[in-house]
Amino acid sequence: MNIFEIIWWGSVGLAGLTIAMLIFLYFRRLIIDARMARQNLKRAALQDYVYAVLGGTADNARTFTPDEQRILLSLVTEMMRGITGTMRDQLIDLLDKNIDQQRMARGLRTGAPEDRAKIAARLFWAKSSVVQDALRDAISDPNPQVVLAAINSLISTGQTLSLIDIVPKLEARRMLGHRAVRDIFRKLAPHNAAALLALIDDKDPAVAVLAIDALARMPSPAALRRLAHIVAMHPNVDVRATAVRTIGLMNDRAFDGAVLGALADPAWEVKGQAAIAAGRMRVMDALPILEGLARDSNWWLQLRSTQALARLGERGVAILESLRADPEHAPIAEFALSERHL
Repeated sequence: MNIFEIIWWGSVGLAGLTIAMLIFLYFRRLIIDARMARQNLKRAALQDYVYAVLGGTADNARTFTPDEQRILLSLVTEMMRGITGTMRDQLIDLLDKNIDQQRMARGLRTGAPEDRAKIAARLFWAKSSVVQDALRDAISDPNPQVVLAAINSLISTGQTLSLIDIVPKLEARRMLGHRAVRDIFRKLAPHNAAALLALIDDKDPAVAVLAIDALARMPSPAALRRLAHIVAMHPNVDVRATAVRTIGLMNDRAFDGAVLGALADPAWEVKGQAAIAAGRMRVMDALPILEGLARDSNWWLQLRSTQALARLGERGVAILESLRADPEHAPIAEFALSERHL
């Protein structure tokens, strides 16, 4: 066999392999499309069933296969977003009667990490003890997404969780900087007043920041006094900035002094939050300080200070008008005035 025959047979072989691969991909696509079509039909039928239940024309208890339960759970939990009142109660009752919660609990304990996270997130309606126990165990899961989903589902079912117990688990998984953790602290704040007051002194600044932020949901004189001390004395910039921000959100004029002190903080982050607080609390004594910060070289300080001035009545507006006459500061002064329609 000469070189040309080798090349020819090689080309024939490659062509045959290509054709075989194309045929395989074609039939694979047909199988996938057929499977998707069946799934879409099942989903449409289940959607009709759910609407019939809500309309009172169908029984809300039937026997479904595991695959149908999976589709039903996905469908109903999507429908429940933003729904409250009687309709939501109907949907929860439908799930409660048709979903095998024992199987879901087993999947939450033994499934793959991505499956465990999905299951935990979709059990926000289930109040059975078997599911609640599985969700509480999932708080110790090594996967951060499972932990977040489990905590949020427990909160959704009205369970009281202790931040003191949760924080070490979040710390161990390096989750304290996650935005969802901040929301969890805020949701749990009303039932964790004592815990929050303890956690604001935590040695980890990330924990202290989360606790201080959550305190804004439950203002009290005791909390304000602690925050004023933190603003004045804490060594961490983020902690001080969050503390003065929370004081501004609590809006107690008895603590104007803490805000004025923060306006003189060496850190621009703290001064910026203090400027926001001064505007929100209408701290008129802050006017001369804000005027100086409005001319600072730091653009964020300029922005927050001019926005605060726009909220401080005629005297604040007069300062902004003078800044608008200065070409260097005119754009940001104009922005602050237009924002307040002044």
